[in-house]
This record gives sequence, C-alpha cells and structure tokens, in this order.
Amino acid sequence: MKNTFRIFLIAAVALTGMTFFSSCEKFLNQAPNGEQTKEYIFEDYLRSQRYLDQLYYNMPNTWVKDGKFSTSSTTRYGFMESATDMAEYSATYGVANMSFNVGNWRSSYATEEIENVWYTCYRQIRRAWMFLDNYKNFLNEPAGRKDLMQGECHFFLAYYYAELLKRYGGVPLVKKVLSLEDDYRIPRSTYDQVAQFVLDELTLAEGLLPDEWPTEDFGRATKAWCKALRTRVLLYWASPLNNPNGDVQKWKDAAAAAKDCIDYCETNGYHGLSNDWQGIFFSTDPQTNKEFIIFSRSTTYTHTFNTKLINYEQATPGDDFWGYGSNGPTQNFVDRFPVITFDGGGNAIGTEDFDWNNTEHVANIYKNRDPRFYYTVLYNDRKWITRKIETWHDGATYGKDMDPKNHLFTKTGYYLRKFWQRTCKSKQNPGSSKVFGFYLRFTELYFDYAEAMNEAYGPDSDGGLGGMTAIQAINATRARLICAAGAAADKNTKEERAENPDFPVLPAGLPGLPTGLTKDQARAKIQNERIIEFAFEDQYFYDILRWKRGEELIGGTIYGIDIIKSGESFAYSKMWIEDREFDPKRMYRYPIPQSEVYNLGISQNEGW
Repeated sequence: MKNTFRIFLIAAVALTGMTFFSSCEKFLNQAPNGEQTKEYIFEDYLRSQRYLDQLYYNMPNTWVKDGKFSTSSTTRYGFMESATDMAEYSATYGVANMSFNVGNWRSSYATEEIENVWYTCYRQIRRAWMFLDNYKNFLNEPAGRKDLMQGECHFFLAYYYAELLKRYGGVPLVKKVLSLEDDYRIPRSTYDQVAQFVLDELTLAEGLLPDEWPTEDFGRATKAWCKALRTRVLLYWASPLNNPNGDVQKWKDAAAAAKDCIDYCETNGYHGLSNDWQGIFFSTDPQTNKEFIIFSRSTTYTHTFNTKLINYEQATPGDDFWGYGSNGPTQNFVDRFPVITFDGGGNAIGTEDFDWNNTEHVANIYKNRDPRFYYTVLYNDRKWITRKIETWHDGATYGKDMDPKNHLFTKTGYYLRKFWQRTCKSKQNPGSSKVFGFYLRFTELYFDYAEAMNEAYGPDSDGGLGGMTAIQAINATRARLICAAGAAADKNTKEERAENPDFPVLPAGLPGLPTGLTKDQARAKIQNERIIEFAFEDQYFYDILRWKRGEELIGGTIYGIDIIKSGESFAYSKMWIEDREFDPKRMYRYPIPQSEVYNLGISQNEGW
C-alpha cells in the first residue's frame, strides 16, 4: 500500500537516471543509476549535485510536456483546459471527458493530476530535506556552492508545498527526514500555516540565491524565482477560496509582492514584457526571452509535427494535416476575445465585448478581434499553412475539418493553434520547433498586481504605493500587442496578414481598458484578460478554483459554433455541445489519496 511518508524513511537513497535531456543542458546531466547509500552520494560534490538536480527534473508536467494528462505509461492526452469551459476534448480516450467533465475525479483516468502529484511532491520534499541534512558532508565543491545549493533546496521546499497547497489545501507539513522512531501520523496543517511555511522558505531561499547564474548553470533558481512564486502564493492566499472572510490585507500583501518583483526585474533588466507575444511560445530560449522566470530545462523539447503536442493535441485531422487535434476551443472561450472599435480614420480607439445580439458582430464574427485570438484559435475559412480551415457543413456534406462520426474531429468547430508553428506542416513534411515549458512568466506579475490592486484599492488608485493602478497594469499588457502596418510590421504580423485579412492593424497596441469602472466591473475585465492571456498555459483550472467560479466555468454548458455554408458565404450560430458537472460541496479541493488518509490518520477533504 502506498504511504507517502515511507519516502522519508531513508536508510538508502534510490536515484533514478535523468534522461531525455538536450546535450546543451549543462547542469541537468545524468544522475547515477541504481541505489546508492546516502554516505556515498553526499561524500562527493558532483553526486550531491546530481541528487539535488532531481528537484528540477521532477517539477510537475507543464502544457509543453505531452499534455497535462499524459504520462510515459498512458496515451490519454489533453490540456487541463479541456476540463474547463475553455476547450472540449473530442477524442473518446481523453482524460478530461472521461473523468473531469462528468464529475468523476476519482476515476483512474484522472490519477496523474488528482493523486500522482501528491506523491511526486512529497518525494521531492523528502529529497530536499535529505540534502539539507547532508550537504555539509561533501568535499571538493566550488567556493560558495554549498550556500547556493542550500538556497535551491529551500526554494523547492516552497515550490512543492505550493503545488500541494493549490490542489489540496492544507496538508501535513513535514519538516525533516523521518526516521523509524518518528511518528508518521502527522496531522494536516491549515491552509494559512502551509502558506506561511512556503513564504518563510522563500525568504530563506532568496537570501541565499543569486540574482543571476553563470551561463553553465543557467536555469537554476534565482532571487526572481523566489519573488515571483511569493507573489503567486500570496495572490492565491488572498483569493475567495482561501480568504473566505475577505481580509483586504492579504490583497495588499499580494499587490506589494507583485510590485516588488516587477520593480526588481525591470530595474535590473532581468525580466520584462515581450512585445513579440507569439514569439514567447516559439523557438525562444529563456536566456534571450525575458518573459521566462520559473521554468525547467528538463521540459525543453524539439517538436515535430508528429510529436504529441502538435499531432495529438492541436493539428486538424483534415486533408493535408491528418493530426488528432482533439483540444477544441469552445465558443465560450472564443466569445471572450473583445472586438476592436475604430474611428472614421481607421484608428483603433477601444474594445467592446462580443455580443450575439449585435448583428454587426455576428456578421463579422472573426474580424477585428483581440490579436491573441488569431494566435490562439484556428477557425473556419482562416488560411493556415497550406489551405483554409473547413469546419462548415451544407447539409450532408462536411468541410475537411468536420466529421461528426469521427471522434478525432472537433466538436466545437475550432482547433487550437497556440503552440503549433508553421514550420510543423504535416506528417509528410513534419518540420520542427524548439519549445520551452515554463511555470511562470513575467506577464503574470502584471496580472497578479492588477487583480490584487483592484481588490485592495479599487481600479484607479495606486494605493499610495507609488506604482501603477490596476487598470494601468492591464493596459500595459495590452499596449505591447503591437500589430504595425506595412514595413513597420514584424515577421509574425506580416505572416498573419499575408494569409488572414481579418487580422487587425494596431500600431500602438491593443487599446486599453477605460478608467471609471467599478471594482466589480474591473474584476470581470481583469479576470477575462487573464483567461485570454494565459489560455492553455495550465493556469485557468486553478484560477477558477481560487475564484470560486467552478459551477460556472468547470461545470455549466459548453457551446460550439454551427456553420452552414451556402455558395461562398457562411451563416454562424451558437451551438450546444454538452452540460458539465461540478459539485461545489467538494470539488474546490482535490481528494487526498485515500490510502494516505488511512495510513496517516488525516482528514479527507470535504465531500470525498
């Protein structure tokens, strides 16, 4: 029977080989295989280093690593967003539609996300404590390295407990390597206690870690990692799920942490907003792309068309592609992208919400939308690589990308584009692209700041902090979405316009949100902007939980688009897909693995 805390009974340490790394990764080299005693491991610097490096390697899957639900032992794919109103996983073998979407979180198909994260995190927590107990023993290390390695361990104690916290709430706090004489029946700590422990560990780590590492160690934890994770943890702590009494001080703390991280990163040039939004996800190295803050070099992949990220999760099954792109964006999600408004001279002056009751909007359903829409979604009659996407029907005949009898085709009328590069063309011409999986990018700090500032001070006040208001922070992220015209346009914009007349001209970026909104109005806008910005980046599901919007955005009704072709024109109408399940009495926390409840004598989360 599984028992998490057997992991802490260390007489010998098992190290698994670290494989599948690019040769350019300097510090994530292979660790010793087989079982070695702790005395053997910690007498030598290099062996100790490789032991520590497993803390990086075992960070939970990101969107880039074959989908959130895929493991080496299963072929059940899908992004976590397919368990929300953002996407519908059409293939019958998908985890989201086999478990989450019908409310069966106890399904064995959901084990990777619901249970395995628990064991992974506690194994790495034990690894960090083991290192901290023994790191002073090894010899021949470079000067000052022990302090840096100690800082890395404190960061990862914070990181892995934060991963547990956002899924399960309060968990047992293990603060040492347990021995045979220790009592393993450690009670669960409260959410507040675990959150404070995480913050304390980040403070320790920040005091030991450097601002930057030399090139050969690039990719290790830095002070910016600590500041960024602190901001996210404080934001989650302030959110409705974890702050039921609405303590405003928690929002103030989150805003101050975000401002501290933004100021530190921008003043010193360590990180900043990227004006090349699409380029964040394509062929970019964290050493040159300042958007990346927390990432793992172990999630660096060279993708071809035939890899899972593209072939199984995005590429359309129609002629010329023949992928299995089953993560279909929903109409619920597409409707979130605002429509740009223009003055008589063709200058963008604002945005408005898409409205199905607005005949002008419906008649030009995909024209002049937020540019992130075109970078994220493939839609009917939009040219992509070799041909136009066809998700229409005219009675008995269907376009190349629609087939209601085949589960690999979209149910919603849309396909996902966000991580599918033009270089990855088809099975016959697979192409390749190098993609880095990241856990936290710099833009998130602006959104964290905006959300916290609005809740603490309202949308148009700087709260006496001497920084941006909530609205100014959001508008800074919109202003960087520059889509210039003519010779001034960058490569991505030129490519878009060459094949897509719907793509807008925005030489000054996407127009900002107006001032004068109420706090409730600003909250709705800020949340919507966050959903659009981080779509399919493994944030949305957890945001829904902390916002306590599960009934609406995990449960509720899923819509797609019905497209009827007549000659060369199309008629568009909103189409019901399915109704999803979400039980608010239990589903705001994951169930703890039941064997752990029995073995450790801890309480299960409510309703499970």
